[in-house]
Amino acid sequence: MVTGQPALSFAGLLRQLRTEAKLTQEELAAAAGVSPRSVSNLERGINRTAHKDTAVLLAGALGLTGPAADLFVAAARGNVPAAQVLAAAKSAGPRPGAVAVAGSPYRGLAVFGEQDAGWFFGREAAAAAVLDRMSALLAGAGLLVVSGASGAGKSSLLRAGVLPRIRAGGLAAAPAAAWWPCVVFTPTRAPLDELALRVAPLAGADAAAVRRGLAADPGGFALTARQAARAGPPGPAGKSDGRPARLDERRPGRLLLVVDQFEELFTQCDQDGQRRAFIAALHAAATAGHGPDKAPAALVVLGVRADFEARCADYPQLAGPVQDRYLVTAMTGRQLRMAITEPAKKAGSAVDDDLTGLLLAEVRNGQPGTFGAGVLPLLSHALDQSWRSRTGQAVTLADYERAGGIDGAVAASAQRAYERLTPGQQAAARQVFTRLTATSAEGVDTADRATRAELAEGKSPAEVRDVEAVLEAFAAERLLTLAAGTVELSHEALLTAWPLLRDSWLADTHADRIVRSRLRTTAAEWARQSRDSSYLYSGSLLQAATDTAARIGANPARHPPLGQTERDFLHVSSGAHRRTVRRRQAVIAGLLALTLTALTAAGIAARNAATAARNAASASHQHAIALSRQLAAESLNIDGTQPVTAR
Repeated sequence: MVTGQPALSFAGLLRQLRTEAKLTQEELAAAAGVSPRSVSNLERGINRTAHKDTAVLLAGALGLTGPAADLFVAAARGNVPAAQVLAAAKSAGPRPGAVAVAGSPYRGLAVFGEQDAGWFFGREAAAAAVLDRMSALLAGAGLLVVSGASGAGKSSLLRAGVLPRIRAGGLAAAPAAAWWPCVVFTPTRAPLDELALRVAPLAGADAAAVRRGLAADPGGFALTARQAARAGPPGPAGKSDGRPARLDERRPGRLLLVVDQFEELFTQCDQDGQRRAFIAALHAAATAGHGPDKAPAALVVLGVRADFEARCADYPQLAGPVQDRYLVTAMTGRQLRMAITEPAKKAGSAVDDDLTGLLLAEVRNGQPGTFGAGVLPLLSHALDQSWRSRTGQAVTLADYERAGGIDGAVAASAQRAYERLTPGQQAAARQVFTRLTATSAEGVDTADRATRAELAEGKSPAEVRDVEAVLEAFAAERLLTLAAGTVELSHEALLTAWPLLRDSWLADTHADRIVRSRLRTTAAEWARQSRDSSYLYSGSLLQAATDTAARIGANPARHPPLGQTERDFLHVSSGAHRRTVRRRQAVIAGLLALTLTALTAAGIAARNAATAARNAASASHQHAIALSRQLAAESLNIDGTQPVTAR
């Protein structure tokens, strides 16, 4: 009897199909819109089955179509053998290549990255203009502000429009910029930490040492940036990858620093000292000359929301760059048409003309030929959902209406993901989205990010599984972006487009989120500063934070729990406040005791003085009586012996 080969598991099937598609786990996850951990857990057999929606996304990303895709989804649910999927895939012939691997040629709410440059259309003129501005800055101080309304596409322009062009051909004034080391990051709640972590490896330095240097002497960061600039990779020996050769090895390059979503410096970091040090460090790197030619160490580009320009201009180092900023304006009709039709065309499909015309009409802001600057994420999401729901080769008006249109696609996607969850998972969803919303001291809501560890903190294993289910469900709709250990909203347009989030979850907790946001940032800084007591709350701040913490504890369904650092901070603040109150009460009691003692002593002294006065008066009176009697007696004597004198 011949023993057959072990049955192919779904883990083995997924691994084989991914290998045949020449994708890494990370690339497959990005193409499908799921987390890399999900792909890894499925391939390792940790998760033996996949949610139906996740399986559908994976099938599309792997290029499976027709019966093969249906069988793949069934195999992911454990309903058919994995070998049957392979047989169907082979009978279907060669699978589509990289074009179909993306699943959808539209990014939805997600930001375009460098890897998406081939799908980025409509911003060619803006990318060229930014490159010209960057090239012009090489003659002097190199700090450029790129500004625009929320949703105008600043991040995508920088990541998918500008950087790939630099990689391909450098800058007009510096072709060798193609080789410059590049760092792209967002400030987060701890901008100095983030800057140190990003640049230190390039400079061959210890991140902790760089972080200490940033706090002590922000201007000294120029030297670190110069060291990082020298880390540019040498050209490949014996062959060309299409980038220009280094024309002048004696001329030092620069570090290319792109700080995206610069407004996080104000929405997530409430320590003005950190803000000032961060800005001073970037300014020094972009202006302070080091080396033989005294050239700045870095070319710095800041992507910032237009409504934060005034906040930036409050800092002297940014006032000039803000005044000279490049403004990302709304797309023209021709540019929008390209953004709508070209991705589908590249994917071997098309968008019907009647749908294209309707889309252009819907995003028009009321003035002929002008369009809303912040409409791009909603438009892209509507197209993404229309693509996924299409019934034929082309994307039609019926597909678009089925997806919910521009106004309804985001809300429909979010509500669809929410309604697929269990009641426990729905409660977790409320906590997740509340945590992923940052609220400034002024009450402005913006998208935030959190680590998976933060979202799981204080939860039971079952509750952690609920959180993971929420992340997967909303990532499958491309409403959440899952990176290496972090989670964030794909775009802050979700904050206003989904009624349940906007009108219920956020509206009900608005005041508490303002207090909590301040508490989280202050507690984190307190922990970083070795629990420096100068950061502790007292008085009305402590009372407001304590009241908010009590409401959070009493309503776990409405609020994510406080983190351990926040709880420790409040505990220590309350203890310090109680000790201060006790000391104050002791001082007051001491002062009262001294006052009473003084008053008692004064009373006794006054009483003694009065007694002494009475005694003196009595003695004087007695003396007067005695004297009077003496005089009377003497008068009688005189009267008898000297009658004339007596009268």
